[in-house]
Amino acid sequence: MQEERYIKKIYKKVKHLIKEHETRDPQKIAEYLGINVVFKTYSVNTKGFFVKTLRNKFIVVNNRLSEDEAKIVLAHELGHAVLHSSAPIHFIREYTLFPVGNYEEEANIFAAELLIDDSDIEELKYYPTSHIAAVLGVNENLVKYKLLKFL
Repeated sequence: MQEERYIKKIYKKVKHLIKEHETRDPQKIAEYLGINVVFKTYSVNTKGFFVKTLRNKFIVVNNRLSEDEAKIVLAHELGHAVLHSSAPIHFIREYTLFPVGNYEEEANIFAAELLIDDSDIEELKYYPTSHIAAVLGVNENLVKYKLLKFL
């Protein structure tokens, strides 16, 4: 199955980034990869976006977000930067935080894999997703993406 193989490639890519840069912090990894991270004020509906201009890559995050939410958006946009850098601009808006679509789903898988350690899921997997999300400082959608790995 092509999709399953690609998902495994995402897991492998994230594992490599974590090992190479010795961190799960999406901002540090972005900086190590030469991706500029910018925090700017936008309407409450715009969470963030990734854009590539000529040879420069930018992840822009709305500075009105909470620290946890900004980290999630940054991890998601880093997924676009790593996996889809030749694609057009990717936006996250409030009403489409985790929209349907291959690129968005892949970026969500990337973010879940980056922000949630397997050992944390092993320890917490029998709790409700809302509890796991609260403990780990992520949203329930990321927990659901991560739990799929264990099915």
